[in-house]
Amino acid sequence: MESRPFGQTGESFPILSFGGQRIVDDHSCTEEEAIAIVNSAIDRGIRYFDTAWMYSQGQAETRMGKVVKHRRSEMWLATKTWDTSKDGARKQLETSLKRLQTDYVDEWRLHNVWDFARLDEFMGPNGALQAAIQAREEGLIRNISISCHTDPQILVEALDRFPFDSALISVSALDHFILSFAEEFLPVANAKGIGVIGMKVLGFGSLTHEVERSLRYAFSLPVSTVIVGMETMEQLDQNLAIAESFTPMSDVERLAFFRDILPLVKPENMPWKSNDWSNPTEFIPRGRGR
Repeated sequence: MESRPFGQTGESFPILSFGGQRIVDDHSCTEEEAIAIVNSAIDRGIRYFDTAWMYSQGQAETRMGKVVKHRRSEMWLATKTWDTSKDGARKQLETSLKRLQTDYVDEWRLHNVWDFARLDEFMGPNGALQAAIQAREEGLIRNISISCHTDPQILVEALDRFPFDSALISVSALDHFILSFAEEFLPVANAKGIGVIGMKVLGFGSLTHEVERSLRYAFSLPVSTVIVGMETMEQLDQNLAIAESFTPMSDVERLAFFRDILPLVKPENMPWKSNDWSNPTEFIPRGRGR
């Protein structure tokens, strides 16, 4: 697989990375299968592994930890805090470290900053960012990250407020049409030397009929790497085959892809950019929570 630099960390990663949300019972993946999938991913060259404190009440981190325990040096490990408060985030970090069976994570993310009000909470005097800075000083984390699914201008402002090491953003082809991170955030992040991880590549299931073009579209963007959730060995094999044979999309190919998926650009197919994830009837307005 092609590898790319990860911001200013000095690390480089293959273009395909592992999203750890789906190696859980909720996605019909047993613990035995989860361990086998993660081990196989490492064996076949994947180095970047993403998970979160909140995924499936901790099962995702716990299962990842069963591999981390034995192969920590082969994995770049990223996890996330949901709590916006300093004390709450610290407790989540400590829990994550126990589940993952490690004494540090390479990257810790302020997760899902869906509006400016949540950004203010994360970055306030008693916010989770303060917990991250302290944890980095203590060696519990190596890099501080942030993620956003909704409005790219939230992350543009976040980078103006603090020198984050990386950002996790939505880069499905569907996202091109509404509050596009590819158009609005990537130029800013690249100019600042920020590592950028792409997510939502298959549109939360809306693009599973277009796996190859969806991955090629995301890999063709100027991102550091792309995480994809995989709950079966077959999905891992398919995604690796696409990554290993990757050639950038031409402009003509990209336009043809956009034309074919344009009818899918609806709030119900993009709940992460809707007014309400559980009842996605409208797209969110720009600048929500200011």
